[in-house]
Amino acid sequence: MEQTDLFAQPAFTAPFDHQSFIALLIEQEKLLHSDIALAKLLNASKIDDAFYLILLLLRAQRQQHSCLELEQIDWQNPFALPSKLQGENVLTAPWSEDKQAAIKALASHAAVGDDKPMRLLNNNLYLARYFDYEASLAEAFQALNDNKVTLNLDTLTELLNHFFDDQNDIDWQKVACAMAALNRFCVITGGPGTGKTTTVTKLLAILQSLYRSAPLSIKLVAPTGKAAARLTESMIGAKKKLVESGMIDGELFDLLPEQAQTIHRLLGVVPHTHHFRHNEQNPLHLDLLIVDEASMIDLPLLSKLVKALPSHARLVLLGDKDQLASVDTGNVLGDLCEHLKLGEQPHYSQNCVNVLNQICFNNATKLHEKQSYFLLCDNIAFLQQSHRFNAQSGIGQLAQAVNNNDQRHLQRTIQHGFEDLELYDFSNDAYHALIDRAAGHYQNYLRLIQNKPILNAEDVQAVHHAFSQYQLLAAVKEGPYGVNALNQRIEQRLHQGGLIDLTQRQYAGLPIMITQNDYQLNLFNGDIGILVNYQSNSSASASLKAVFVDEQGHVRDFYPNRLPRHEKVYAMTIHKSQGSEFAHTAMLLPPMQRAHSGINRQLVYTGITRAKQKFELVAQMSVLTLSMSRQLQRCSGLRQRLQTS
Repeated sequence: MEQTDLFAQPAFTAPFDHQSFIALLIEQEKLLHSDIALAKLLNASKIDDAFYLILLLLRAQRQQHSCLELEQIDWQNPFALPSKLQGENVLTAPWSEDKQAAIKALASHAAVGDDKPMRLLNNNLYLARYFDYEASLAEAFQALNDNKVTLNLDTLTELLNHFFDDQNDIDWQKVACAMAALNRFCVITGGPGTGKTTTVTKLLAILQSLYRSAPLSIKLVAPTGKAAARLTESMIGAKKKLVESGMIDGELFDLLPEQAQTIHRLLGVVPHTHHFRHNEQNPLHLDLLIVDEASMIDLPLLSKLVKALPSHARLVLLGDKDQLASVDTGNVLGDLCEHLKLGEQPHYSQNCVNVLNQICFNNATKLHEKQSYFLLCDNIAFLQQSHRFNAQSGIGQLAQAVNNNDQRHLQRTIQHGFEDLELYDFSNDAYHALIDRAAGHYQNYLRLIQNKPILNAEDVQAVHHAFSQYQLLAAVKEGPYGVNALNQRIEQRLHQGGLIDLTQRQYAGLPIMITQNDYQLNLFNGDIGILVNYQSNSSASASLKAVFVDEQGHVRDFYPNRLPRHEKVYAMTIHKSQGSEFAHTAMLLPPMQRAHSGINRQLVYTGITRAKQKFELVAQMSVLTLSMSRQLQRCSGLRQRLQTS
């Protein structure tokens, strides 16, 4: 039987109606009018195969992919139109040529090439600036890796043995410290409670011990103010434990940093631009940069940060590879850690294994060579043991079951009856009970405000602390089960209880989240403030202010009408919760008929792991299991650039 070409247009077909097809794509919200205009501009107003590939690239970029993977296009339904339209015969693909011919034609396209708006590499199509960000980051990582560190291995071994006890099993924290000490670039990844902050604190103590005669200049950063404040709190606690255990003296204690700041603050924003004061021409003044919550950092920002490092600097990225990718373009931490699997030894070269076995395990053969084509395999440390969530932790068990898409583990966890888990099947009654519980928790911070009509800085810190003990998360923003509806219903409950005054648009006790960066005010997307009657030391009288507690613990106050765009935050989306932790976290997943494709494994895992002591979930079992089976994928060429051919 003669083979047919699936990608070729059938003979004797009517001309394809491009205008109707484009109108359908806009109607189905697959494209924006601006996409059409830009694609026509890049394609000289021609409607052909290249035009549709450009549209797919623009759509991919809006979905935070770094590039369009041409080989992965569904050539029969490239814009993922719903199957219900099949009967209207509109799913016919708009291509005039076969797949390979269309891809090949792109290479000679007028808008593709060096110094052109688009670039093509390894069958990945890019907008030029994302191509440059990705290329720049890959080159920077390789340059850091090539700039080798020379250390006395005997001294390093003594220090590692000082800070870590002998164990029969592999101590992955010790391995991570050794790898980070031996390399200018290191990634330390692990789930909640695996000790990323403890590990990096011991690493800093080891490095400052090695360089005590000329101490390193060390900076700590995180992508948001909330994450920076949490890193500061964790570093203070970890340093205190090292002193109490006798591992470090007072002099070494003083050499270890504890105050973290945002990446934007470190780089220095140039007002009214997307540029920073520190860049390749004006590098940062530091010897070592620790970056926490690296999963949250998008490709452009991380590229700019790494470019601003001086040539001699070290870089350590910390984060959980299984959390949600950044809100904006890219998934750098996920790309770097793609090969890691829980319970398995990472891929390390023979030379790396030899050194680690020597300095960590007294030459015992604990680690074994595992070949890899990934150029940075010897720079990735994977913490695999959770010290916060053990066998008695329902939060840890639930997170593990979701992350591994393990239905049996999920059922065992649900049936066990863990004290730190509260699981409710979704119903209208469960939904309203959730709102009542949330309002009950928020009474705690509101009563602090009610009990003292005028607050000072110390009072504000107490109010913020009380507010942060509980947080309600939702998977979506709109609709009856989204953040906006939850905020409105909780507000009504609190008003009925006399805790807030809804007759005022801006009232004492209103919690808000900034949703737009304001570089002049140093307020950034994700910062949380609370409206209170506040009197600072410098003001003669009190007034209603939005008060924020920054990463250094300082209170910052603003008149509400000066704030950039913001929204109520009795409930927040899971995306917005990244970089935060709450003693008690509640999460709502919408029912099946509203569970769109954005509800996935990383989203649910991220929501669960925001909880430190207690987690409650209101969801249909079918929605939970469906989300576990969906894994978010971001298209990228970063890992390909960091592989041997």
